[in-house]
Amino acid sequence: MEECQLLGLTKVIGVSNFSSKRLEDILSSAKIPPAVNQVEMNPLWQQKELNEFCKAKGILVSAHSPLGGSVGAKLGDTNRILDSDVLKDIAAAKGKTTAQTALRWVYEQGASVITKSFNKDRMKQNLDTFD
Repeated sequence: MEECQLLGLTKVIGVSNFSSKRLEDILSSAKIPPAVNQVEMNPLWQQKELNEFCKAKGILVSAHSPLGGSVGAKLGDTNRILDSDVLKDIAAAKGKTTAQTALRWVYEQGASVITKSFNKDRMKQNLDTFD
């Protein structure tokens, strides 16, 4: 990937699901450090230590599944984030949806947020997180 960046074929290098240990291994030999580490991050899977490590090393955390993973939905379980009573209470106090509250939490941790929706109303709600 470093060669691709040097050739101008990519602007930055990113990794996915790297732990602090794995990032440390990469950083010990990389000429060009990764700019981003994409990991699952949400109010129930906070990744505090990894996020602090990445901040200290200048690596942006990009949060996928900020509203929870899809595994539970496939098994018939409820969504632990959207069904969280604590998040519902915070959302009600702020006049927001539970999803908006979870997205805002990720943003406030300094991470970029990756959402997935094909529903236009939910897309609009996601954008209204900050108003």
